[in-house]
Amino acid sequence: MMKVLILGGGTVGGKLALDLDEPFVLIEADPSRVWELRNMLKDRRVDFKVVHGDGNSVDTIEGSGSGFDVAVVLMNKDAENLEAVSILKGLGIPRIIARVNKSHNMYRFIGMGAEVFQHPIGYEEGIIRTMLFPDASHALQIFVKDGSPAIGSTIKDLGLPQGSVIGSILRDDELIPPTPSTEIRLGDLIAIDTVGKKASQVWKAFSKTGKVESSGHLLFPLSNDRDLVPIKEVEQLSKHLGSEIVFIPLKDDKGLVTSAKGLISTRLPIRVLEPCPAEGPSQEETECVDLPGLGHKDRYLQKAIRDHMDEGSPHLDVFIVPGPAPPILFMPFFTRPLDRMIVNSPMPVLVSRSIRKYRKILLYLHSNCVQEISIAIQICRAIGSSITAVYRPRNSKRAQYLKRFAQVYNIKVEERKVIGNPTVEFIKEVKENHYDLIIIKKDLKDIQTSQLRRLVHIWTGSIMLVP
Repeated sequence: MMKVLILGGGTVGGKLALDLDEPFVLIEADPSRVWELRNMLKDRRVDFKVVHGDGNSVDTIEGSGSGFDVAVVLMNKDAENLEAVSILKGLGIPRIIARVNKSHNMYRFIGMGAEVFQHPIGYEEGIIRTMLFPDASHALQIFVKDGSPAIGSTIKDLGLPQGSVIGSILRDDELIPPTPSTEIRLGDLIAIDTVGKKASQVWKAFSKTGKVESSGHLLFPLSNDRDLVPIKEVEQLSKHLGSEIVFIPLKDDKGLVTSAKGLISTRLPIRVLEPCPAEGPSQEETECVDLPGLGHKDRYLQKAIRDHMDEGSPHLDVFIVPGPAPPILFMPFFTRPLDRMIVNSPMPVLVSRSIRKYRKILLYLHSNCVQEISIAIQICRAIGSSITAVYRPRNSKRAQYLKRFAQVYNIKVEERKVIGNPTVEFIKEVKENHYDLIIIKKDLKDIQTSQLRRLVHIWTGSIMLVP
């Protein structure tokens, strides 16, 4: 059971007290309001107490009880709320949720470690309940992609169904507390709490085509029998993420396609694209994929990837390739076809080697890693994996954001702070702990390119490289 401390018994504090099914203490300074609250709450069947006193008094707070897991600060003035947050932090209360009355004060609260929302926003008690008791089954996670109609719209203008609440927005280096006037931007990672079938209406608000899809796509090229090696990893991701498997035949071989489909459960959604034509790139491919040095089949693959990217689905799309056979002599500065594919792909590329359900995922945090965080959380909430986050001291704030976002979905996060050379420390972490999947930016400056390529070509686990 969670024990809650509420500072401020106004309209929102009173509604919250009526709704809580957890033990709580409510502190209110107005004696007449205290009398009202005691009468209003007298039939509640939870352990509660309404205390008359100053929410900014250490003596009042300590005298009201102990063992609080979270405090909700709902007083009328930001100065009072800031003082209360400072006192609560000093008393060691682990979580503090605070109402902010004026937006320019918001980052002062965040800097003190409080989780915040802005007043007035409407449905405040709903937002507080979502922050207190996040329901992973109702929580949606949306990464705003290029072409989304939501870009440039304010939360107020999104037209979200009634009862849907945006809990937080992760943007670049900041965790943005949502307000009705908050504008949605490209690359935002948004946590939304919704109810039942209304989730489809939320997805539609962020989809470029207006389609209401329940999942993303797993693009999987087929050219020979070796491509079937990672098929179980593809099946696992499709099963847990609900994603459609899209086979891309690189030659007209119906037997290969039949073999691939035969290895996958018939209950999973599968689509097969037209095979790559043998006569060379079409004019459409040439115009669509203006990348010098790519062969005909690579151009065909890139066009398939970009066609799916153009759909603007807010769900996770991944291009999956089998892990290459380890070379006898690895030359990190020699560029191979797989390296070119990874560099040119606008979609995350999964180099597949894992034959079991992901248990541990290694994530490297850097200055702009919102998409990597989005992917890691989406996979973890579907499969039940845990995350180990590696980061340099300057990115400690991003580790805090990851943990706060992961908390919404009940995902375990461990931290590894890198003090020395990031390449050496990262490779050491990979070698000393068996991870089933690494998620990392493909052109990350912190890690030497040669070592990243070594992981792609030699490491025994799966690695996802994100644009």
